[in-house]
Amino acid sequence: MGVTEQLAPVPGRGVLAGAFRVLDALSAVPDGAGLSEVSRRSGLAKATTYRLLEQLVELGAVQRCGRRYLIGQVIARLAKSWQPNPALRRAALAPVRTLAMLSGCAVAVTALDGDRLTVVAGVRGSVGELPRAPVDADLVSCTAAGQALLAVLPNRDRPDALSAAQWRRLRAVVRGDSPVVVDHQDVVPGICCLASPIALGVDAVPASIGVIKVGRFVPAGLPDLVRRAAAEVARNLPVR
Repeated sequence: MGVTEQLAPVPGRGVLAGAFRVLDALSAVPDGAGLSEVSRRSGLAKATTYRLLEQLVELGAVQRCGRRYLIGQVIARLAKSWQPNPALRRAALAPVRTLAMLSGCAVAVTALDGDRLTVVAGVRGSVGELPRAPVDADLVSCTAAGQALLAVLPNRDRPDALSAAQWRRLRAVVRGDSPVVVDHQDVVPGICCLASPIALGVDAVPASIGVIKVGRFVPAGLPDLVRRAAAEVARNLPVR
């Protein structure tokens, strides 16, 4: 029998939607979850959850370990092929490498996904490894990359972590002739960060290019290098 023949429909949703709800529930528990927890997280009846889980196990989308279920190899393999913004990544690759070579810094192009930063492209520098994207909205508003993104949004409310005066200065910077936001060890002692927004158009998800500089001071020419890299990424994007 096929998948849709073996499984009873999820009321009002359909089997496919139910399967995605189960997978989404499992994605939130890296160590796996039992049937009752998956049922609770997905909002599906336990019997329906069990049937969906077992079918997903057969397909390799879910892995069963004892009484716990985890995301399977098929989903993991598909996830590796996902890119947050393929066009932006292609446009950024050369400017990112050039900026990393000229600055000796770690460089990353990030995009705003809700209140999170997503790394679209990056090159490791003397830092050794690009930092993980912050998941806390307040932390995002403290980073140079996050501030550059938040400030270009036309209707964005002031983040709680910034005062009204700081917010006004920040928005003036990103709308000025040299739109480079600088973090002078504000997040990590001994680490300075610089970021400049990338002009992607009014309706596009905002993105920025930034560098991570190990040291207490920002070299004089570094802000201009970041600004020029942002402009180059924008030029490399396909015309819409």
